[in-house]
Amino acid sequence: MNVDNICSTEQLTFLKYVNEHYLFYSITIFTFASLFILVWILKQYTYFEKHKITRATIPTFPYGNFRDVIKQENSLHVLLWKHYNRFKRKGCKFGGLFLFIKPVILVVDSTVTLSINKNNRSNIFPLETKIDKKDIDKILGRHILTTFVERYDYSIKGVLPEKLLNNEVSSVLKDFLLESICIAFGFQSFEIVEEINQLLTARYDTSLRYYISLCIPFFGSRHSRLNLDLKDVLSEIIENRKKNDLLESDIIQSFIKLYNESDYTIEAITNQVINIFADILTYSYSTLIFCLYELAHNQEIQEEVIGEVRRFNKKNRKLTYENVEEPMYLDAVIKETLRKYPPVASIISLSNNNLEGYPDKNPLVFQSILGIHRDPQYYTKPEAFDPDRFTETRCFIKNTFIPFGLGATNNLYMKFTTLQVKLILISVFSSLEVKIKDGAANNLKYNTKLLYLSPCENLNFSFNRI
Repeated sequence: MNVDNICSTEQLTFLKYVNEHYLFYSITIFTFASLFILVWILKQYTYFEKHKITRATIPTFPYGNFRDVIKQENSLHVLLWKHYNRFKRKGCKFGGLFLFIKPVILVVDSTVTLSINKNNRSNIFPLETKIDKKDIDKILGRHILTTFVERYDYSIKGVLPEKLLNNEVSSVLKDFLLESICIAFGFQSFEIVEEINQLLTARYDTSLRYYISLCIPFFGSRHSRLNLDLKDVLSEIIENRKKNDLLESDIIQSFIKLYNESDYTIEAITNQVINIFADILTYSYSTLIFCLYELAHNQEIQEEVIGEVRRFNKKNRKLTYENVEEPMYLDAVIKETLRKYPPVASIISLSNNNLEGYPDKNPLVFQSILGIHRDPQYYTKPEAFDPDRFTETRCFIKNTFIPFGLGATNNLYMKFTTLQVKLILISVFSSLEVKIKDGAANNLKYNTKLLYLSPCENLNFSFNRI
C-alpha cells in the first residue's frame, strides 16, 4: 500500500480548504484539552483517598460506582445495601461512592443517621412535605378510617377472589388498590387512571435523567404538568363540595378542613393530596406483593394466617375499623414484610450541615434503609421471614424500623398501608390460598426501573381455592 497515495491532497480533498496552521492548532488544543479533562477526572476519583475516607470499589467512568444501577441492570437499593454491609464490616461511620464523577456518601452509623435527620436537610427521595407533622397526623382521623372500612366492605370486598382466579394477578391487584384508595380519598377511580399512571411513571422512574438530576438539579423537574392535570380534577371536587355544601368523610375532606383552618396555600394542600395518594398507592402495592410472595414461600405462616382469618370471619359478619384491628398475627406479618422489604428502601437527601469527618458542605447523602432492616446487629437472622419478631414484646433500637423513611408522613403511611393490606389479605384468605407457580423461579426479582422497592411485573405465584 502506497502511503503517499493515501495522504495526498487528491485523496484528502478537504485539505485544500483548511488552513494547515489552524488545523495544527486545533488538533493541539483538542489534545491538551482531552489530557486536561482526563487528569481532572482521575483527580476527582482520588477524592476519598485524599481525605482518608473509605470508598467503594474503583469507579468506572462515566458512571462512577453506579454503572449497573444507571444501566438498570441492578437495583439502587441492592447496591446501597451491599456497600452498607461493606462499610459496616470496616467499622466506618460512612463511606464514599461516586455518582458519575460526583462524590457522595453512604451513611452507616446510626448516630450519624440521627444527626442528619435531626438537622436541616433537603429530601430528594422520599419527597418532603411542606405541611407540619402535627397537621399531617390529623388527616387520618378515626372517623375517616371507619367510613373507609365500611365503604370497602359493602362496595368492593367480595369481588377480589374471583378476579384473582381468572385474571392476571398484577393487573387485578393494581386496579383493586386504585379503586380502594380512591374510596378513601374521595376520587372516582375512572376519572384519574390515565393521569395517575403517567404521574407514577414520571415520579418514580429511575432513568438516566434522574441520576443526572441528583448531580445537576436543573434536570430534576419532571412532572409539574402531570400534577396540573390531577390538580384540575381535585379542584373540581373541592369546588363541587363548596357549591353543594357537601361534607364527606374522606381524606380530601380532611385536607379541605385543614386548608380552611390554617394558613396553608391551596397549592400546598393539593400538592400534598397528590403526593400522599401516589405514595400510598405504590407503597401498598409493593407491600402486598412482597407479603403474598413470602406467604407463598412459607406455607406454615400462611396456614396460621388462614386460620386467623377463618376465626375472624366466624366472629364477624362484616368488616369494621374496630374489628379489623383484632387479627394481631396479620399485623405482625405485614410489619415483617415492611421490615424485609421497606418501600422506602433508601433515603436520598442533601445535608444542610457539615458532617464530622467529611470536608465538603451540603453533601449528597444516601441512607440504606434496606441495610438497616437487614442488619444482624438489629435483627437476628434478618434474611428469614419471621413475623413472630413483631408478636413478642421486644424493644427495638430507635430508627431501626423505618419502612417509610423518617419524614412527617411516615406515621400516616404506616397506619393506612397496614390497614389497606390487612383488608385485602382478609378478602383473599377468606377463600383462597397462594402458591408458587410450578416451574417458576423461587426468588422474586426487584424492579430496577423504579425508585421505591418494588417487585418485577412477572410474579411467580398464583391463587387456588381453599
